[in-house]
Amino acid sequence: MRIPAHSSRRGRRERGIALFLAILLLLILTVMGVALMFTASIEQTLSATETKISKIFYAADSGIEYATAMLNSVPVYNGSNPMPVGVSSHYPTTSTPDMAVTIAPPVLLGYSILPGDQLQSEGKGYGSSQVVENVYALTSTANSNTIQASKTIDADVGVYPKLLAIPE
Repeated sequence: MRIPAHSSRRGRRERGIALFLAILLLLILTVMGVALMFTASIEQTLSATETKISKIFYAADSGIEYATAMLNSVPVYNGSNPMPVGVSSHYPTTSTPDMAVTIAPPVLLGYSILPGDQLQSEGKGYGSSQVVENVYALTSTANSNTIQASKTIDADVGVYPKLLAIPE
């Protein structure tokens, strides 16, 4: 049996198509791999930045919490007391602080007397048994040279300067 001449010529021309498709497929997979590595690198950078921002935010927030606690416990708190080691400013094991938290002196915005409240103050510091809430404006700023970030938080805080008791 005789093979037609035109079919053998066509077979010779198509011999390189498998190699071409394999190289094209490897090229596509390589480009996808490089793009995936680039995306993962960007995601890691964004995640690290978010972590830094969270750390500095919570450091500034700890300054507000510390000032609120000081206003509750010290009758005349002027904001000049530095935060103790380990609260948020730095870890006790490091020689230099990695974050500095500064608290501005609190500003008394006013008083709020809550008539009809079920709580009564213990003692007669104000000449009345009504509950008086002092409202302060606090500002806490956290700076870090290590993570190159800064955050300032302003808050209005209500403080009850007298011990409270439920009436009998």
